[in-house]
Amino acid sequence: MKKTKSILASYFRFILLFIPLLFLSFSAGDNKSHYNIPLAAWSVTAGDIDMDGDNDIVVGHNSNIHGVTVLYNTGYGYLQLIDTLFIDNGFPSVNFDHFDDNSFIDIYGGHVTTNPYNFYIGIIFNFGINGFDSINSYLISTNESIHYFTSGDINNDNLRDIVFASHLGQFWGVIYNSNFGNFSTPEYHYVNDYYPSEIACGDLNADNCEDIVVCGQNTEVYFSYPEGFQSIILETYNFKEGVSIEDFDLDGDNDILTFVGISVANVTSLIMYENHGNNLFDTIDEFYFQPMSDRFFVTDFDNDNLQDILFQLSNKTGFIIYYNQGNFQLGDSQFVALPPSNPEEAWRDCCSADIDGNSYTDIITVKTLNVLLPDNLSILFNDGMGNFLEEPLTNIDFQNNNTEISMHCYPNPFVTDITFEINERASNNSELYIYSIQGNFITCLTNNTKEGGQNIIKWDGFDTVGKPCKPGPLVAYLKVNGKVRQSIKLIKLN
Repeated sequence: MKKTKSILASYFRFILLFIPLLFLSFSAGDNKSHYNIPLAAWSVTAGDIDMDGDNDIVVGHNSNIHGVTVLYNTGYGYLQLIDTLFIDNGFPSVNFDHFDDNSFIDIYGGHVTTNPYNFYIGIIFNFGINGFDSINSYLISTNESIHYFTSGDINNDNLRDIVFASHLGQFWGVIYNSNFGNFSTPEYHYVNDYYPSEIACGDLNADNCEDIVVCGQNTEVYFSYPEGFQSIILETYNFKEGVSIEDFDLDGDNDILTFVGISVANVTSLIMYENHGNNLFDTIDEFYFQPMSDRFFVTDFDNDNLQDILFQLSNKTGFIIYYNQGNFQLGDSQFVALPPSNPEEAWRDCCSADIDGNSYTDIITVKTLNVLLPDNLSILFNDGMGNFLEEPLTNIDFQNNNTEISMHCYPNPFVTDITFEINERASNNSELYIYSIQGNFITCLTNNTKEGGQNIIKWDGFDTVGKPCKPGPLVAYLKVNGKVRQSIKLIKLN
């Protein structure tokens, strides 16, 4: 395994460039919804990079002059572009996870060198407010590029592994995390009769090993066992463009969702597979709608514990959301408009996270063009009532924390149990929410009117369906009478 750790003037020419804040400007109206970032913004994700309790934004660039851009959330949904990493030939597919033995986010994605032509997975370790520790590169293939990435604990050793797939090479593979950030040589698995178009990880049979779903013309499930992978084919007659593994019906096991955009008919087809356990799945009747979409993600937009589906429309007008009604039933569609760009972008990518701290998931979009766009990063803020607006919707009031309400917790970091101590002068309707660093809802610990004085709430680290949360950073929000009054960063250890 060839690995590179140098940062400056190395073979891969990883160079940290500090970009002045004046390069980040707001659109007309200074509404903190549209941002100018370096050109060729190709992918986007969000998480708490600086570990201050709110979600920051990371953008990957498909450009020879930019690699990764980081925007720090300064509070209430306001962002500042702090720095851009130059990575030779770009870092287009940006993702993050925790690969070593601390709680700082590690950023990873694909990276190509041209002379000689090689393909690598690059990992930027421990990105935080003061930069990063190192950038490591892991040689994957000298023949075919890698297009799709995800991560998960494939072999149940409490270390996060990286899974990848090639659309041109008809293979997928995994590099195993062998010692908190040191990875094995790649393990390749070749597919027949189709080219992968997306890949996802998730535990499908409750054995604590995350399984892998590869989709393209086929939808294939690879169950991870100590002796190796065992595969089944779910479908062969639709060319899927996306896949997600979620407990969509809240029955305690993970289901599979895929979709395909049919350009001839300008139609989107959603194909869902219900998990019945014992490696058995039922195919739910296909769900069709217009117009065509080219990307989807699954998240809970209305905080009802059910995962909803957002489709990015191919015509670049915006998004369509279908709210989950339970039992694989979808409600009426909601169209969410995204203002057009001038000039029009060539490509879009999107993700979801709570950016403004109001406990509702927002929509972040990047737009790709090899020239500067006036608003190539946009945020639509979710008010929790079906509206997505161009102003942060924090509804947060911290001014009386010291006199009326305070919250403490111990121990923090914690392994299995944590205790929250809430002090209130008067009776209030108090709600204590736990979220992941991506802004995904985990559990609500209380939703009752509490008497004034001291209240003790204990949490065992399990989510709403009784599954233990994975180690890493979390955020606890104390909402009192409908307003978030305090947040605390939590660290769950192995």
